[in-house]
Amino acid sequence: MPTLPDWALQVLQVLVILVMAPLVTGIIARAEAIIQQRRGPRILQPYYDILKLLQKETVLPEPAGPVFRAAPYVSFAAYATVPLLIPVLTTFPLPLGYMADFFGVGMILALASWVVSIAAVDSGSPYAQLGSSRLRSFGAFNEPTVIFVTFVLALTTHTDLPYAFGATIRSATVQVFRPSHLLMLAAFFMLVLNETGRIPVENHGGTLEFGQIDEGRVAEHSGPGLAFLRWGASVKQLLLFTILMNVLVVPWGMAATGNLGSVLIAIGLLFCKALAVGAVVVVIESSFAKLRLYKIPEFTVASFLLAVLAVLVFLFEPAYGDLKLTVFGAGATITAVIVLLLEFGLLRSQDVWEQLRLYALGSVVVAALAFITAATGHGEGSLYALGAVTIGLKALLFPLGIRYILRRLDAEPRVSSMIGVPSAILLAILLCCFAFIALAPVHLGAEAALPLSALPIAVGGVLVAFLLMVLRPHAPSQLLGFLALENAATVASIVIAPGLPIILALLLLFDVLVGVLVFVVLVQYLAIERSAIRTDALDRLTG
Repeated sequence: MPTLPDWALQVLQVLVILVMAPLVTGIIARAEAIIQQRRGPRILQPYYDILKLLQKETVLPEPAGPVFRAAPYVSFAAYATVPLLIPVLTTFPLPLGYMADFFGVGMILALASWVVSIAAVDSGSPYAQLGSSRLRSFGAFNEPTVIFVTFVLALTTHTDLPYAFGATIRSATVQVFRPSHLLMLAAFFMLVLNETGRIPVENHGGTLEFGQIDEGRVAEHSGPGLAFLRWGASVKQLLLFTILMNVLVVPWGMAATGNLGSVLIAIGLLFCKALAVGAVVVVIESSFAKLRLYKIPEFTVASFLLAVLAVLVFLFEPAYGDLKLTVFGAGATITAVIVLLLEFGLLRSQDVWEQLRLYALGSVVVAALAFITAATGHGEGSLYALGAVTIGLKALLFPLGIRYILRRLDAEPRVSSMIGVPSAILLAILLCCFAFIALAPVHLGAEAALPLSALPIAVGGVLVAFLLMVLRPHAPSQLLGFLALENAATVASIVIAPGLPIILALLLLFDVLVGVLVFVVLVQYLAIERSAIRTDALDRLTG
């Protein structure tokens, strides 16, 4: 097949993003409708909407000026510029590939959003101005999140150029599984959800005033201007998906040369990667209720704090050197980070039912680590039994039993805290940093470096679980803190001694079972004596 020149590849990257973006949006909307048991729009509906709006007449509000008229086209031009600067189809930089770094890409995306917000103010419509004001207020921590994400990239590769970071990951796959990189990915994915208007941030494409943010900003636009705004929103979504996958997660599958066959394969793989991210988005939108309006800043602050934690963890995590990646090491690190993130969720949540779901999910992750450890030959076959028992007891029996008891006692699901959620999260971050500093001299013999990085994360999870038990004078939360502590301890024990005898693990599970039984007696007593399940009610029993 012929080889395309660099300038043709540069243009092709832009065209692929512009043409593919509405298709990805249509597939995501259709998948959401199917899962939610609705008929939903056709997959190609975004194309029909854009073509229909391009044929409509533009109706301008009376106060609108030149800024309002130009904003849709300026924002679309900004979105069309980004594919020139990021790896979309090729692993090698094209002529304009080094013209901007992550900060530059972020500034271009911010410019597009800012222009639309200014146009909303210029329209004179209170409704559009309200949407613009909300977006600017709720997105206050998006820019700091981008800055700290870029810090992690720069610390890893000594540069913040998208092409350079992708090349670093391809040359050392181990970089993907660094705890700092995994935390940074979580922060960036939350940023993607925020910037694309997805639940739990808001109802994407909603029509109710309460939930409208992005839709409110463009309410006064019509005709071709609205067509370019809708098209630009789809392009922005695909651009963020592309940065996430082609730069941060799986920078493989792109063309190493300008050969037309390799480029076509890269286009197909880009489409598959975008659909993979879209599938995760669909699951989130279909599984979580929309946040209340005043809770939205907590979501953006959480992404910012995760990015800060990623930077701090990078400064203290062990060096990787030239050590090779192992499946066991990757599984241990991913499991430890997920368990830690779920514990942060427990610390943030003020609803006992949500805490039960988070704990059950963490137990499933721990069971998966036991299966991986046994499958890779690092532990005995009895770990399969341990994983099965973990799912049966900790992911099913314990959560369902605790839920049944609390519902029978008609307990208040609201969980109180001794300090505010932001302060609690900051304390948790400090504890995680302490775990990395304290365990820096620890070595695990001949094991690969990845379990060594998983160990301080798991110990940090133990400390965060202790913090949850201290800050929540609520019997169910303290029990869940104890159970989460056991999950983190299990991860740490598998990292240190994957050949741990099964009898020791079962004894640990027996301790957990005893704790659950004590909880049953405790909440029964508290409910009878004080009509509450707060453990601080026991203070009156002290001498």
